Amino acid sequence: MLFRLKFTLSLLLITLLSTTSYSQVTFEPGYIVDNSGNKIECFIKNVGWKNNPTSFEYRTNFDSEIKNGYINNIAEFSLNNGKKYIRQEVKIDRSKTLLKRLSKSKEAVLNSEKLFLEEIVSGDANLFYYEDSNLIRFFFNTTNTSTEQLIYKKYLTADNKVGENTNYKKQLWDNLQCGNITLNDVKSIDYKKTELVTFFNLYNLCKNPKYVDSKASKIENKNVFNLGIRAGLNSASLDYSSPQESTNFSLENKTTLRFGIELEAILPFNKNKWSLFIQPMYQSFKGEEQLEFQTVSVDYKSIETSLGVRHYFFLSNDSKIFINSAFQIDTALDSNIDFETSSDFA
Repeated sequence: MLFRLKFTLSLLLITLLSTTSYSQVTFEPGYIVDNSGNKIECFIKNVGWKNNPTSFEYRTNFDSEIKNGYINNIAEFSLNNGKKYIRQEVKIDRSKTLLKRLSKSKEAVLNSEKLFLEEIVSGDANLFYYEDSNLIRFFFNTTNTSTEQLIYKKYLTADNKVGENTNYKKQLWDNLQCGNITLNDVKSIDYKKTELVTFFNLYNLCKNPKYVDSKASKIENKNVFNLGIRAGLNSASLDYSSPQESTNFSLENKTTLRFGIELEAILPFNKNKWSLFIQPMYQSFKGEEQLEFQTVSVDYKSIETSLGVRHYFFLSNDSKIFINSAFQIDTALDSNIDFETSSDFA
């Protein structure tokens, strides 16, 4: 027996309770510092960098031509109330982080590179962030030391288990001792942005009681999750096949109502143009077909759950469109197909 129900078209009708906040990729006020140390006020194209850039676009005013800033000719650039990148010549370990590609060497493999590092803490001790796809590295310096990577590396041990080189804890203890900071405090720090930022702020406050985390006030206040009510129309048809051909039947397209909710998670890069969503929708289909000796009644109900990725395109400051890429799981509820045999053969 083959039972196939097709929901072929979904038309969105209603969107309620959605509090999504988005912004376009635009040129925003900031500054650049060239190789001669000259600071130039300008407008920088904010693309919401996920990976640390090697170049960027800027213009000296809104009417001027667009210029490219490259890592070889720009020493520093920053958006007002936004990210700040400083060019640094550093040694970086690019050892693979995926399990199937882990090295069998515990030691970091350091090579010199010129990078734009994002400054995420500024004070007596500075903390920098670098991301390139799935590679994440932290760097630091102090008033007495040059910029170096905080070493953390996963590797395969001799018995093929995952080991960890956590030398960054020794680096922190050797260079950032102050006041009531204890060795246990340092040992408990994971190689994560939030924990390292907290520790560096603690150290800077210890060194200078008037220290204020200047980066905290620059964090944009954005909705991370959005909840909405969804409703729409389906165009549905049904095909039913069984070994007994006399019971085979089809029901033509019908327009039905569907409704549900959607939870959307905004991804924190590329100016909030990407999101993940889950959308469970209730839908139903009813129909009746007269066969030669039977009347068939169909009552089908289900929850169709869509899981996917959404990308927004901004048409103006007040309007946008989006496309989805998703897969769907259809879970049948209390559904049935009834065959009623007629007793009248006259």
